[in-house]
Amino acid sequence: MKHSLHNRESALIDSRFSIVYKAARMSLTDLSDIQGLIHHSYGYSKSRHLLFEITSQEAGKRLLDYLAPLTTHAMVLPAAKPSALLNVGITYKGLEALRVAPRLLKFFPSEFREEPNKQTMGDLGLSDPANWWNGKFKTEQIHLVVHLYTQSLEILDEVTADVRNAAIGCQELRPTREDRAIEGGWIDNTPGELHFGYRDGISQPTVRWNDAPLQQGEIDYRHFILGYATQKIQSAPMILPSSPDSVLATELVRNGSYSVFRWLYQDVALFNRFLRTEGPRVFPLLPPKDAEELLAAKLMGRWRDGTPLVESPDAPNTLLSSSNSFGYTGDLNGQRCPFSAHIRVVNPRDQALNPTSAAEEIPRVIRRGTPFGPKLTEEEDDQVERGLVGMFICASILRQFYKLTGWMKVNDFSPIFPDQHAQDPLANRSSANTTTPFLIPTEQSSQNVALHNFVTTKGTAFFLLPGVKTLQAIAQGKYQ
Repeated sequence: MKHSLHNRESALIDSRFSIVYKAARMSLTDLSDIQGLIHHSYGYSKSRHLLFEITSQEAGKRLLDYLAPLTTHAMVLPAAKPSALLNVGITYKGLEALRVAPRLLKFFPSEFREEPNKQTMGDLGLSDPANWWNGKFKTEQIHLVVHLYTQSLEILDEVTADVRNAAIGCQELRPTREDRAIEGGWIDNTPGELHFGYRDGISQPTVRWNDAPLQQGEIDYRHFILGYATQKIQSAPMILPSSPDSVLATELVRNGSYSVFRWLYQDVALFNRFLRTEGPRVFPLLPPKDAEELLAAKLMGRWRDGTPLVESPDAPNTLLSSSNSFGYTGDLNGQRCPFSAHIRVVNPRDQALNPTSAAEEIPRVIRRGTPFGPKLTEEEDDQVERGLVGMFICASILRQFYKLTGWMKVNDFSPIFPDQHAQDPLANRSSANTTTPFLIPTEQSSQNVALHNFVTTKGTAFFLLPGVKTLQAIAQGKYQ
């Protein structure tokens, strides 16, 4: 039976091959098939991320059958403010558990098929995968995630209960110390504020969502959306000549994206102590609080309100707090923004790159995320879990996410670095062959600040955020 079905399917694919191939090269127009989380930020104050292990194919298909029509797509704009938003991701192991045919799964890139690479990400020491998910389960057990967003805890609990009821037959994986799902929420009901005090969500790629000519600063949607690969902008699965199975695999991922889900602990008490002790030492002519704020700005590359250092090096400027149109060619000595400041590492903008790094475009990802845990302003650790739930959305984990983590781990991608082994201040300082000091160039003399592990990885999983049609098709067993 399976063999005859495969033959009929192959014949159908052969007859459609040229049509589908042309379609894959056409403009992206069906925003109703793209999960809304990819296309735009939601701006909802509450979130919950339910992780499931699919213990039987039938249970998994029933869950997808329930989730598919509820999945928020890109045509649902934030202004509409529905009571709840829902998105779905499936891991490679999840696709296997759902019995997607191996002949299609082989077209997925190796970095998605494999476990997250701790060396590439710099997840060593306390961040080692052996410690992830509070030791309650292994990453390979995660098959599916349901992202929920609401404006109230009551509605969040109602929607959660509905999803859990639909997931009967699957095993929910609860990673917190209290055996709860991962949750996110605005700090003090303030959107965009993070636990280290920085404002988030300022710099996002400006995506051209169709094939009209790119305008200045725009990025082709193929860097984020699967199923439309070209020779210039490749992603996998992609259509290969004389390979009918590759056509079906490309159809499976069309209008989807890869999402790197990161659960990160932030040691706020340590960060606060660091600023208080090191700020006045590095900037002794400033009042202590001003010195702390300047050091915080030097680490990030922006003042904590968002003002870029290269545009306002001496003080925050509310008129510039959302500025994103600046470069670094006017700051080649790093006296305004240090070379290894976080935003200068993850987006060097117009800064020169070494030939090996310049061979490809600067990697950009779409970032989604919220803080979790209560606010802490003190310098003593209260032993409460707090940090960031982040999603890094792209069409190539290798060329985009892994490349960025490599740059963060070892700052060697530009000729401006006087120390070719420096690190992003928010990178794991356990990485091998890197230096602990953070260089702050000044007009008088450069200062070195000894950094700590302010951030610890608590878990990472790679998901496919499928198109809505694909979710429905998998639920119906189409790709078996």
